[in-house]
Amino acid sequence: MGARLKISILGSGTSTGVPTIACDCAVCSSPEAKNKRMRSSILITNLDTNEHLVVDTTPDFRMQMINHKVKRLNHVLYTHTHADHCHGFDDLRAFYFGPKLPIHCWLVKGQIPELKKRFDYAFNSTGYSGVIPTIELHEIPMSGPFNIIGLPIEAISLEHGHVLTTAFKIGSFAYATDFKRFNDRQIAHWRGTISHMVASGLRFREHPTHSSVDETLALFEKLQVKRGVITHLSHEVDFHRDSSKLPPNAEFAYDGLSFEVEI
Repeated sequence: MGARLKISILGSGTSTGVPTIACDCAVCSSPEAKNKRMRSSILITNLDTNEHLVVDTTPDFRMQMINHKVKRLNHVLYTHTHADHCHGFDDLRAFYFGPKLPIHCWLVKGQIPELKKRFDYAFNSTGYSGVIPTIELHEIPMSGPFNIIGLPIEAISLEHGHVLTTAFKIGSFAYATDFKRFNDRQIAHWRGTISHMVASGLRFREHPTHSSVDETLALFEKLQVKRGVITHLSHEVDFHRDSSKLPPNAEFAYDGLSFEVEI
């Protein structure tokens, strides 16, 4: 395939972000920059075309785009429609101001109605007189790869409590957040095909709907991931203290981390 990707961690935190409001724990009080986490999202840049693709528009989306100096954006992939993954949606309108081109947002079929419900003013005549996001919604095909910014993307659905979340694989790179587990069929399908993977690992303690750090490490091993990056971290994870607990091929994400992948 030969494409070169740059993966940038826009945010590495759980739904509350870190520091968490009204919390004075050691991590939330830490001056360490790598313990300060916006809500989880990534920026994928096709280095051969200089085109961008964002996965999720978090409540921190505006500052994430400013911090990474993104001037043009045409496509957004959504993992799911929980608030911490889509409530920066309104700020997509800024990318329409200059080129006057719609932003293409991709979701699984079952979550399109939820996005429309959350941001009704953008899709229906409500009497709202302000500038609204100019959006074209697209259904993510689950039967095979689809193409965005010249990249073939494969999607799978994972259980996340009472909802499903969508994980993505682009060549040898994979991104999965807000899931509890991969089933055996999914592991067999992706095993040995991933060089770099960013996946959520909320904390070391087990959680009913999120993969823990140890469960994510076990997933990396089952998938034979060469470099695993653990994201969607809560304030129970201290970057420096807990990094020593990880194997050599795994690391914790932090806001601003970036790396390149040949796919």
